Amino acid sequence: MLVEEVARVQSQQARESSGITQIAILIIAALNIASENIELKKNHSEFIHGIYERSANLIRRLDSRLN
Repeated sequence: MLVEEVARVQSQQARESSGITQIAILIIAALNIASENIELKKNHSEFIHGIYERSANLIRRLDSRLN
């Protein structure tokens, strides 16, 4: 994952023909990966919350039918 992101950043910077250093490329790649990780965690949290809500709704429906 890191290697792919570094290659992506390097190719992007090469097109922009900037004199960016290797350490800057690594920092940008690490920040991109961290950002993607945060987005994945947010999506996962929303997914789990949706499952929780649907499960609670299903339990309430079952309880109302059984009682």
